[in-house]
Amino acid sequence: MKRVVSVWFASFSIDRLSRHAPHAVPAEQAFALVATGARGIAITAVNAVARRHGIAPGLALADARAAHPALATRAAEPAHDRAALAGLAGWAGRYGPARNVDGDDGLWIDATGVAHLYGGEAALLADLVGRLARAGYAAHAAIADTLGAAHALARFAERRASPGRTTCAPPGATRAALAGLPVAALRLDADAVVLLQRLGLRRIGQLYDLPRAAL
Repeated sequence: MKRVVSVWFASFSIDRLSRHAPHAVPAEQAFALVATGARGIAITAVNAVARRHGIAPGLALADARAAHPALATRAAEPAHDRAALAGLAGWAGRYGPARNVDGDDGLWIDATGVAHLYGGEAALLADLVGRLARAGYAAHAAIADTLGAAHALARFAERRASPGRTTCAPPGATRAALAGLPVAALRLDADAVVLLQRLGLRRIGQLYDLPRAAL
């Protein structure tokens, strides 16, 4: 049976900058990366201190500064981030020959038939996130029968868990593994998620028994 690993970096841009410019990210001060978009300057990534102050990606810089004037900022470097992520995808070949980047903050790896080399799937994921942590990247990882399932579990299973959390969906148990996750884990657009929530459909498992025509 096919087995796919998804790796999610919750703060990839911050971690990459910390790795290559150790003094660029203050340890005790709220810090954010920013970029200019259609609606002005917005935050693209934050450190843990800024997160504790309620500052999150997508927030306008002016609003963030109004709430926390001491916020330190630096211009985001998306090209460097993409190059670093592609480099990690290449490095991940030790866990499976087929792999690639997954958006701006993740990787996927086809680990079919590889886990026994590490003593099992749980050990493979532990080795993967452990090596990434030692390289300076905080990551969550999950393995499942499909990329979509692994992607959802890596990003939404036990969201409050500390970096390094891993999740294994047993072979053939995808439906059960996803049932308790929020509908946002299905990678729907924001309007669809809001509509489902208004209808009282907040968990993936609530969708299983609904007729497709109704959906």
